Amino acid sequence: MTSLDTQQNGKHERFFFYFLILWIIAGLIQNYFTEVSGEEAYYWLFSQFLDWSYLDHPPMVGVVTAPGYWLFPNDMGLRMGMLITNILTIIVLRRTLEVNDDKLFVWMMLGLLPFHLGALLVKTDVPLLFFTATFFYFYKQYLKEDNWKTVVLLALNIALVMMSKYHGVLVVFFTVLSNLGLFKKKSFWAIVGLTVVFMLPHTYWQYSHDFASIKFHLYNRIDLGFSFGTILYYISIQPLVFGPLIGVMLFAAAYKHKTESAFHRALKFNIVGVLIFFLISAFRVEVHKHWTSVVMIPLILLGHEYISSRENWRKWMMKLCVISLVLFIPARIYLMYDFLPSKWTEGWDVLHGWDGWAEEVEDLSGGLPIVFINHYERASRYSYLTGDIVHCYNTFDYRETQHDLWPLEENLQGKTIFLIDRHNRKGEYETFTTSIGKGIHYRVVENFRSFRNVNVEVDKLDDNEFRPGEEVTLNITMKNNYDYAVDFSDVNGREVYLNAHILEGLNPIQTDVLELLKISLAPGEELIKTVTVKMPDIEGKFDLRFSIQVEGIEAPINGRKQRVIVK
Repeated sequence: MTSLDTQQNGKHERFFFYFLILWIIAGLIQNYFTEVSGEEAYYWLFSQFLDWSYLDHPPMVGVVTAPGYWLFPNDMGLRMGMLITNILTIIVLRRTLEVNDDKLFVWMMLGLLPFHLGALLVKTDVPLLFFTATFFYFYKQYLKEDNWKTVVLLALNIALVMMSKYHGVLVVFFTVLSNLGLFKKKSFWAIVGLTVVFMLPHTYWQYSHDFASIKFHLYNRIDLGFSFGTILYYISIQPLVFGPLIGVMLFAAAYKHKTESAFHRALKFNIVGVLIFFLISAFRVEVHKHWTSVVMIPLILLGHEYISSRENWRKWMMKLCVISLVLFIPARIYLMYDFLPSKWTEGWDVLHGWDGWAEEVEDLSGGLPIVFINHYERASRYSYLTGDIVHCYNTFDYRETQHDLWPLEENLQGKTIFLIDRHNRKGEYETFTTSIGKGIHYRVVENFRSFRNVNVEVDKLDDNEFRPGEEVTLNITMKNNYDYAVDFSDVNGREVYLNAHILEGLNPIQTDVLELLKISLAPGEELIKTVTVKMPDIEGKFDLRFSIQVEGIEAPINGRKQRVIVK
């Protein structure tokens, strides 16, 4: 290496170092002054109850969040782990690049919205992107040198990818699919075996919780049916998600990049495979924009290599990145400080003033235990802002959340509670409008009782197609999952009902009271009952779900949904 090359490398190192320093400073300032969202507060709860998994997410978002908040119990500390992980992702990406062009790379980071968001929000995608980046880094090393060090690191990394977000498994799957020769290597099977070992604590958590996460993701997705609009939206939004301005260029560069190695082939397989996988999913269920986030890593690696060697492409990329940064800066400032006229932001989600909202709700409750119905983000935000961890009570027409697995509801039994709902059900609630314009509906419930952990499931249906209005005889199994006996006839004078609900998506179509429950169940006891359920009078695809409802309290979720077709 000549002295000129050494000088050039030194300049590159300094340029990248100065960028990281500025990125860190901007991130710390942003994170200190930006209010925590409801989703971030939900993940804050994960960090307060660290575990090997959670109902709707693997554990890594809680693990990454916890240390920063332990050190600095404020908004900045909550996001510190995410900022550090974001920075490490950028460093790993740079080390994985084939071409040394720091100026282009830094401007690409500045022009990519996901990397801005990853530095200032608590998101499950932040650790996912980091471990995806390290996966490709170690896979590249593995292709060059197959040794035990690389094998162990790659296996550990695969486990961490999957413990960041479940669809991280797609990264591994499409990488293996791109190189079927891996099956012939002994070290590949060593990686598989070690990955299984590293995943054992998480697997045991799933086993001990009756595979709650698997059931959640299998049975809680709403079947939207085929829609051209949904498919077109998915296809059109992807370049904007990975940009928004430079996404099209990145996809074009990745497409035009020549596949010269097994590593390049793995990157391309991941881009195409992940996008096709979620395209197929979009034919039936709603696909969230960020679910394809893992594609960002191979897009950057392929796009940077292709663009850096083409001056015209490079010039346009830099221009678009500058324009993107100019757009991002005022947006990031707005997250910290509400400087826009209120008439401009009318209809927007409220980002500021939630401290006052929490104080108003706390004052209104008069010190009673607070319970939010079907609003885990509001419950989490209130918990974060006040330090008083409150429960989210989920009803039959909503979905389960991690609150259902924590013992929060058990601690409320027999107490007088302050119940907050987003709807004024049957006019039973009073309404209060907070200073930020968010109205709440509330009522006081004395002697709160529930039987959320008594599971009610339909035995296997031989046929799930029925006629409109048909009365169907079904066998159901009731199982007491509490570690104590339950007696439905002894609820301080309240009646307890077994209900059948017909839902279209999350919209209730009909509710039928099947019977008044007077039985008792020992811990772990199962009881098989025969019930008659009337199908809706209209045709369509619906979900059947049962609940055990205490008189005067909304019907909860007592089991998964069962698809029924009326025609």
